[in-house]
Amino acid sequence: MNEFINFIKKYINLSQDAENEITNLILTEEVPKGYNLLKEGKTCERLYYILKGTVRTYHYQNGKDITYWIYPENSMITSWHSYILRKPSSEYIETTEDSILISISYNQWQELYLKHPKLERFGRLILEEQMALIDDFFKGYYFLSAKEKYTLLTTAFPSITQRANLGHIASMLGISQETLSRIRGK
Repeated sequence: MNEFINFIKKYINLSQDAENEITNLILTEEVPKGYNLLKEGKTCERLYYILKGTVRTYHYQNGKDITYWIYPENSMITSWHSYILRKPSSEYIETTEDSILISISYNQWQELYLKHPKLERFGRLILEEQMALIDDFFKGYYFLSAKEKYTLLTTAFPSITQRANLGHIASMLGISQETLSRIRGK
C-alpha cells in the first residue's frame, strides 16, 4: 500500500486526508500467472498499479494473440480506452507472472477527484506520461528494423527477456519468434 502512495507522491503532494482515503479504498490482490484482469467486450472498471510481477495487454487477430505491451513493476495499467470512455474493451489484460496488484475502481477515483482536486493533477500527469510513451514508441516503431525495435524495448525494460515469454515479446515487436531468436543470438 505504501508503495502506491509513494508512487502518487512522485507526481503530487498528497494530503494526509487524501492518503488515508486512498489507503482505505484500494484493493490489494495476489494474482496468479495467466489471470485475465479484463476480457474483450467488458468495460474496464479498475486502474491497476503493479506492485510485483508483470502484466501484458493483447488482442486476438485472425485467431492469433497479439501482444500490445508488457508492463513491469511500478507501472500503472488499465485498458485506457475502455476505462476512460466507459466502453467495452477490445483487448485483454493478463498477468504474465504471479503478481501483486493494487487497484481502485473508476467510480472511486471519480469521487476522490471531487473530494481532493489535487488528485486530478496526478491523473492528468499519468495520462500525459502514458500518451508520451505510446506516441514516442509507435512513431519510432514504424521506422525501426527488428533489431532496433528489440534494442529500444530492452533499453526501456532491461529485464524483459528474463521475465516475459519470448512469443509475447516477438508479437509485441511485430516480428517472428525465429527473427527474435536470431537477434538475441548476435
